[in-house]
Amino acid sequence: MQKKIIFLTIESVKRELNSKILLALKALKRNYRVVIGQKGALRELIKDTNPGIMMLKSFGPGNTAHINFIKKRNYKIVSGDEELITAMDFEDKIEWRMNNENVEKLDLLLAVGETSDYPVMQHKFHSLLNKVLLCGNIRLELLKKKYRPLLEKDSQLMKQKFGDYILLLTAFAKINKTRENFQIDFVYNRIVEGNVDPESYHIHLANEQVKMQRDILLQTLKFINNFEKNFPNKKLVISPHQNEKFNFWQNYINKRKFKNIIINTDMHSSSYPLINSAELLISFNSTSLLEAFFLEKKTINLLGKKERESEIDVLKKVSKVVRSSDELCEEISNFYNNKHKITENNQLKEVRNFDQKFDSFEIILNNFDNFKDLKFFNSIYKNNYYLFLNKLRTLKNSFKKILSKLLKKNSMIFRFHNEKIGTRLRKDNFIKNVKFINSFEKVNKLKIKQLAPEVFLLDSQHNYHNK
Repeated sequence: MQKKIIFLTIESVKRELNSKILLALKALKRNYRVVIGQKGALRELIKDTNPGIMMLKSFGPGNTAHINFIKKRNYKIVSGDEELITAMDFEDKIEWRMNNENVEKLDLLLAVGETSDYPVMQHKFHSLLNKVLLCGNIRLELLKKKYRPLLEKDSQLMKQKFGDYILLLTAFAKINKTRENFQIDFVYNRIVEGNVDPESYHIHLANEQVKMQRDILLQTLKFINNFEKNFPNKKLVISPHQNEKFNFWQNYINKRKFKNIIINTDMHSSSYPLINSAELLISFNSTSLLEAFFLEKKTINLLGKKERESEIDVLKKVSKVVRSSDELCEEISNFYNNKHKITENNQLKEVRNFDQKFDSFEIILNNFDNFKDLKFFNSIYKNNYYLFLNKLRTLKNSFKKILSKLLKKNSMIFRFHNEKIGTRLRKDNFIKNVKFINSFEKVNKLKIKQLAPEVFLLDSQHNYHNK
């Protein structure tokens, strides 16, 4: 059967996988075939595939060679930037992450909100005015009421594992990040790797982030040190950000010998079930506060004593802001005494899909349907040599894993791959996950096939257009 093809790039499994699987399943109902996989592995595979719609996570200068390759082969290129969900300054961040030679090569540029990135994109990229799509964010779309049954099973597992708990999601990747040995810190890495003017506003904001995180970490440690004294009958679960040095938190908890404070050691699974099953979320200027807001959870946003430009306005709108350990303890007491004010915001225009009637998945797929000159194919492959090529790729991937173990490699590349991908793109895990999500979406005659390590084809033998 002839169908159009969509290619979905996965960079961080923990953040992106489930929402893109759901997007893929919805696309099958419109008679697309969908290839979904890890960024590098998918890039290698498409040398042998027919063209379709390529949905990227971002399009910075590091993607130029890849974008040029697919552009020459008549792919439609779609991208937003996952890092724009919560920006301190949209003018600065869009200039830093988007204003490069690749933006003009896009066929569709995805924007999140009416008062956040959308107006800046329209102002900055005049030639793309008709190609900027206001679609919200599919990661957040997954957290709305209609999709929440997908979280129930894992949320129950978190409840069984931890019981009743307050969740502390850390966000100190600017001061506690595992780095290459040639890197000093976040600020100087921006200057050296990004070739940014040391006296620019961008570096000023980066410095403010570092100062703010140091201030917040001091208040956080004070809060944790006194937690069992202040809340003897409560349990605190600390879940470190995946980009932080986990050993810092592990060493800290081990040294203090806390009884009611637990560290979450699973750095690779999604934090959504963890948030969903918590009584209360505490975090710091973090996207998790917005995610919790979509999940209708009560949240506290611990910020430093000094107000800074690096504070994210939309996060302050959707959470209760406190500025010290003492204020944090007071607000937790208010929560348990039913004095915590529920945060309500009926006009959250920074994120378009906050509106329950708006569906990001449908908006994106409607625009895919409207692409002109997009061809139909009987197969995703150009020729019959793909089976042989994929076997070679599988052997190559297995050999690399064995070699890395033999050499006991601990390079940043391997560590980052492990942090971002984990085990959920292994064949058995991926198929199990897709089937679970499809129990909700209900695609008939679903077909799942591994094409190469960490790359899969999703298809349906059912002709929905003839239904």
